[in-house]
Amino acid sequence: MKTSFFALFMAMCTCCFAQQNVLSVEPANVAKDVVLDNLDKDYQDITTVTVTNNGSRTLQLIKKQVVIGKPRAWRYGTFSRRNQNSPYVISQANQDTGRPVTLKPSESASFQVVLEPAGIVGDGRVEVQFFEISSPGKMLGKATVTAEIIQRSGSGPANPTQSGSGNFSSRPVPTSVNLFPNPARERFFVEAPPGTNIGRVEVSNALGNRLRKYDRPDGKQGYDVENLPDGLYLISIYDDKGKKLKTLRLLHRQFGA
Repeated sequence: MKTSFFALFMAMCTCCFAQQNVLSVEPANVAKDVVLDNLDKDYQDITTVTVTNNGSRTLQLIKKQVVIGKPRAWRYGTFSRRNQNSPYVISQANQDTGRPVTLKPSESASFQVVLEPAGIVGDGRVEVQFFEISSPGKMLGKATVTAEIIQRSGSGPANPTQSGSGNFSSRPVPTSVNLFPNPARERFFVEAPPGTNIGRVEVSNALGNRLRKYDRPDGKQGYDVENLPDGLYLISIYDDKGKKLKTLRLLHRQFGA
């Protein structure tokens, strides 16, 4: 009896494992820092994701794009190379399921996850989920793409977002590490006394759980908080040698103070 039960259990596990791996997605997780000398409004960052049918039957594959966080002006689109040629034109249709892609057993297809930052620096994350058209409620796999767009210091200003200009020239010379504006709507800025080099900035919630980390100083471009829920956040600021300079409170309000 025990032997029969064990054999049945193993068969069920094997079946479940096979179902979970009908579709492989490579790479499943992408995290990139994109450093540019010139960030113009026509720039597009493209990430290629390859899906492979590991099952024994043909799939009619559809995708769903879910934006987890981004600056307001950023746009994402997900394209199948079979159905779309470059240049990529991002529209609402790109964000919906679109036409299905037929995948025979052992066959692969490529999808392009296109980010159009509209000349604005910041960080964002998008998830592309894949389904079989006959079972739209059952996700077969997904790819997550996280990108931070950085403009190299001294290469010319990128367009600021609507939450404030970050105009350092109109502010007095700081005598300590501070944040502004506070409350912040879309992004905040860090100012420090002359000779202080900011090396890392971390954003945590009120419980101390880190939500975002910026390993490079954004300088006059600031730090994006637009897609975080309204509330109080802890901003930890480190110098370029890794020493914590200060932890400050930041109030984030989506619609201003």
